[in-house]
Amino acid sequence: MAYQVIARKWRPQKFEDVTGQEILTQTLRNSIEHGRLHHAYLFSGARGVGKTTTARLVAKALNCHKAAGPTGTPCSTMDETACASCREIAEGRSMDVLEIDAASNTGVDNVRDVIINSIAIAPARDRYKVFIIDEVHMLSPSAFNALLKTIEEPPPNVVFMMATTEEQKVPETITSRCQLFEFRTIATAKITERLRFIADAEKISISDEAVREIARAGDGSMRDAQSAFDQVISFAGDQIKTEDVEKALGIAGADVLARVVNGIAENKAAEALAIVDDLVMRGHNLRNFCRDVLGHLRDLLVVKVSGDPKLLDSSSAQASTLQQQAALFSESDLVRFFHSLAETESCLKDAANPRYQVEVGLVKLMEMRRLASLSDLIGRINELENALRTGQAPAERKSPQSAPDSSPSKTPARSAASAGSKQNASASGYGTPSSRDSERVGEHLSNASMETEGPSESISNEAAMTSPGSLIDQIKAALEKKKRRMLIAALDAASRVEAEGNEVLIEFTSDARHSRETLAKSDNAKALREACSEACGRDMGIRFSIRDSTAETNEPLSPEEEERRARKQTRQAAAQNPTVQQVLRAFGGEIVDVKAQ
Repeated sequence: MAYQVIARKWRPQKFEDVTGQEILTQTLRNSIEHGRLHHAYLFSGARGVGKTTTARLVAKALNCHKAAGPTGTPCSTMDETACASCREIAEGRSMDVLEIDAASNTGVDNVRDVIINSIAIAPARDRYKVFIIDEVHMLSPSAFNALLKTIEEPPPNVVFMMATTEEQKVPETITSRCQLFEFRTIATAKITERLRFIADAEKISISDEAVREIARAGDGSMRDAQSAFDQVISFAGDQIKTEDVEKALGIAGADVLARVVNGIAENKAAEALAIVDDLVMRGHNLRNFCRDVLGHLRDLLVVKVSGDPKLLDSSSAQASTLQQQAALFSESDLVRFFHSLAETESCLKDAANPRYQVEVGLVKLMEMRRLASLSDLIGRINELENALRTGQAPAERKSPQSAPDSSPSKTPARSAASAGSKQNASASGYGTPSSRDSERVGEHLSNASMETEGPSESISNEAAMTSPGSLIDQIKAALEKKKRRMLIAALDAASRVEAEGNEVLIEFTSDARHSRETLAKSDNAKALREACSEACGRDMGIRFSIRDSTAETNEPLSPEEEERRARKQTRQAAAQNPTVQQVLRAFGGEIVDVKAQ
């Protein structure tokens, strides 16, 4: 006898053999046994889940010769004693059970010749004449219209069994005349059980993990899984290992997916490139690989959120392994990974070189771990505002998403400012504050007071001008190297410059406030900090202060001084206005002058 593929050889011969559709088969059996047979059925669902097989079983149940009437347990063709009717129906050659392919018989003429003109003819031998119309949604509108009256009121010994993978394309005038049965995709665990049964019957040695990989490749379709099983047998023979399944089907196994996840967690871009190179050398389909990684990320998210093992039906890894891997990431990480890789997978269809797309896509997942969430950035900004309000530096934060090559030699204030600026700049595409605002926050943090590490060194501006080698001269020399002469002129207006621990205090009188504001701009403050650090030989922050020149005297103020004081108060009131502060933050501006209206 000629070889018969597994999908046909092991097609279910009884309602109990239909895997994963127990509710539907039980309903059909009860309706047949209790004499509540409907004249038209519509089976819908994905490919390879048992629609046509169930239709044949119904036809066998109606016409089995071993029973006195319709029975829920027709004889199996695996048994040599099966009746002629059941055997002919299973082989697709029964005269009273007509299988019609709607994809090749779409027109009204085909429907008229095959169905309408022959429906009034009594069955040649069996009790019922059964019409099985596969892919019924392919019929033309005129063909559907021709069937309406026939399906609504057929002869008493006629039953219509229609199957479709696209129920939405079947007109409502047809579906309203039928009993609708929706076939579900089959769970991977049930496909695994069926494949194990077939392997034992065929005397094929195969590991449980290999069977699970084949079942997962079926993607909910029993026929697809059985076809994949046939392919693996052709490749490896009667002794099948997990590696044979991966090679024959071109799928990524649990170990490859684990390497991908560990590479992302440890930020090993070279590991990602090595994985892709290995898959390409073995001839794997990279789009299928992306889908496998997407499914694995989905399983990790399920473990992270619920941990329900029933929801991990398609996973190729053990639940304990998934829990260990899920602990390496946050929920937001997994969601971002999934969306990014899904975009990569969709681009592979039209990509000129899929390998490049996959490599860049995996490296992108690693870089995404450096991004900070919006809530984390808001928390950092709140800490900085509290530090400015209280005068105490915030506690150093350790972020799991920070780059591994960050330098530990930085002071806490500078490290936090640098990290905040990088995180804001990296996440600017996710609705975070602007980079200029981040630099301003970093400047304020550097200006915050810190613990004093040694005795202060105080030098007046006048003494500094006459004492070569003093602190202010060294700062000016450093600024001269940077060609920042405007900052040197602004620094000349300072009344006092002194080093206090890890800070350089620069004090101005109220008359020189404009010079202070010039130095406090983000770019200028950064250059000034670098110059102070170079002059002192260590990382230094800067702190500005304003000393009121009239606070030390009790003499009456002149009209000009009173006017200046009034303008100062008006300027301070304007600076504290929330609307003005919002405008300044949005545009990075500063208050130059205030005029009363």
